[in-house]
Order: sequence, then structure tokens, then C-alpha cells
Amino acid sequence: MTIELQALFGVTAMTLVLVFIQGGLAPAINGFKWGLGPRDEPRDPTILQGRVNRIVANHLEGMAMFVPLILLTHLAGISTPLTEIGAVTFVAGRAAFAVIYMLGIPVARSAAWAVALTGLLMIGFELVRVGL
Repeated sequence: MTIELQALFGVTAMTLVLVFIQGGLAPAINGFKWGLGPRDEPRDPTILQGRVNRIVANHLEGMAMFVPLILLTHLAGISTPLTEIGAVTFVAGRAAFAVIYMLGIPVARSAAWAVALTGLLMIGFELVRVGL
């Protein structure tokens, strides 16, 4: 398995963890009866719940760009040092983004997001350069 596909697996596993955190906060904070029920009566999210909700939404947006790029590299048989570094950079940036955002550190959060974006740009640049 290429490094790029390993990164795809890693970012997918990260999504699963984030969704578990997101889903687990509801019963933990609002009680099991409400959290495991139909949630017909909405409750305002806590600061942490709001952050995790935004992390998951942002993560899915990032995956909407990352997954096709990685699949294109794989289908085209392209795996270069730049696509490998880009894939790892994306995953590292996304992991850092999630932790930093949960902790509420504003400037570092944006920097981690930029690291992940840099990884995407590296992969995209290499696909164009190699002539996909």
C-alpha cells in the first residue's frame, strides 16, 4: 500500500474518532436519556460540543478535496516524494487542527489548517506537473 493510501486510511480513521467524540458528547453532557433518544427537544451545544461540531464539518470539507486527489494519484499510478510528503502533511495538519481547535487555541488552529492545505496543494501540484 502506498504512503498516499495509508494517509487516506489515517484520515478516514481520524474521521471515525472525531464522529465518536462528537456523538459521545451528547449523552455525556446532556444525559443518556436525551443523548440516546430521538433528541426531539433541541439543546444548545456547550462550547466544546460546538467546537467538535465545527471540527467534524471542517474535516469533512477537507476530505472532500483530499480523497479525490489521493484516488487520482493511485489510479494514475503516481507516487512521488511530493505526493507522499503532501499526503502525510495533510494528515498531520488535520490531526493538529482537531486537537488545537478542541483546546481553543485560535492562531495555532489556523496555522494547522494551513499546514493541511499545503499538503493538498503539494499533491495537486504534483498531479499537474506529472501530467495527469
